[in-house]
Parts: sequence; C-alpha cells; structure tokens
Amino acid sequence: MDFCLRYTQRALNDLAQIIGYIAEDDTAGASRFGSSLLDHLELLTRFPRMGSPIARRPQVRKLLHSPILVYYQIHDAKRIIEVLHLRHASRKPPKSLR
Repeated sequence: MDFCLRYTQRALNDLAQIIGYIAEDDTAGASRFGSSLLDHLELLTRFPRMGSPIARRPQVRKLLHSPILVYYQIHDAKRIIEVLHLRHASRKPPKSLR
C-alpha cells in the first residue's frame, strides 16, 4: 500500500516561490522543472525512505532534487508523507531543521 503525499502551506509557498523565480527568466523551463520536481516527490509514495535522515532531527528526512532540498516527514501509522519545506541547496538549512 502506497503512502499519501501531503504538503504543508510552507512547502506550497516555497514551491510557488521557486517556480516563480525560474519563470522570471524561462517560463517553459519553470514548468519543466516544476513537473520534474513533483514527479520526483511522487516517488516518495512508494519509496518513503529514499531521502536521508537529518542528524539532529532523525524524524525529518531530506531529498535532493538538484538544486532543491526537500524536507519531509514520514507518518507510518497514517501512511502519509508530509512535505515540510523546499529550499535551494546552497542556502543554510532553516534553524527549525538543523
């Protein structure tokens, strides 16, 4: 049985900001990148542990979709993957996830 993928409002805002930034220079490229990112995240429904755990917060995992790091949690009992945050890999992780 596959997991269900859910996004926090913060993650949705992050996604919109990332796609909007790319679209400023390349609308088609933004669309391709957004589709590619969402397809990659969809794999989490079948392979929830494909991201690596964060050392100080082992309940949070991160997945790289270059250059974006996706932070997420697995809720095994509910069969839910909760996408928490998306962030450019060159930026420091948010304090809440360090």
